[in-house]
Amino acid sequence: MGIFGEFRVPPRALALSETFEVEPETVVQIDRVVASEMESLTPYFIVSGVSNAAFEAAASSDESIDTLQQILDSELGTMYRAMWGDSVESLVQAYTNKGTSILKARGTADGWVLRIRFDDHTLIGEFTSHLRDQGFSFDLARLHEMSYAQTGSQFGLTPKQHEALVTAWQMGFFDLPRETSMAAVAEVLDITPQSLSDRLRRAQNTLIGDALRVAMPTSQDSSADD
Repeated sequence: MGIFGEFRVPPRALALSETFEVEPETVVQIDRVVASEMESLTPYFIVSGVSNAAFEAAASSDESIDTLQQILDSELGTMYRAMWGDSVESLVQAYTNKGTSILKARGTADGWVLRIRFDDHTLIGEFTSHLRDQGFSFDLARLHEMSYAQTGSQFGLTPKQHEALVTAWQMGFFDLPRETSMAAVAEVLDITPQSLSDRLRRAQNTLIGDALRVAMPTSQDSSADD
């Protein structure tokens, strides 16, 4: 079973709040934020909505970042590698524990949107309690529960296939434009990108086959069309 939540929290509840104040058009996208107990915030993120020079100037005075390195430019924005400050690492480690994974985060001047996966409902309470203890406001935008064994079997999917589809969907892999990579989803699932590709292909083949069987007209309907 997996419980997926989407939370909106203020900028200071994660990182780069000072940068957002100076350059409010900045958009930061982080994939695969934290995927297991006591892990650090991934150092890689993509910035858009602002020039590289403006972002770098603002980030140079941001206490949440110790060092910043530009990696490459792409259609989605500019990728950076950062060494986060101790305050950021402390926040992230407090948010996460065994059974909690922050799948992705999107930051703007309005705050961070965090997509989080919890193993059970108790962990949701622990997460929101910590936010309150730190004085951070939050909004729960979405919360739903997935039972892989039951839900997946309705469509002929194995539990692993269903988990792969749900995780990829939650992380924005099927969005246009795509919000995450095959490698990022595979890392969350702790499998190789090739294994994930094969698993998604088999799952999609099963779903399409199931949908076509349901949609196929009966022989009576076919003759009527003729």
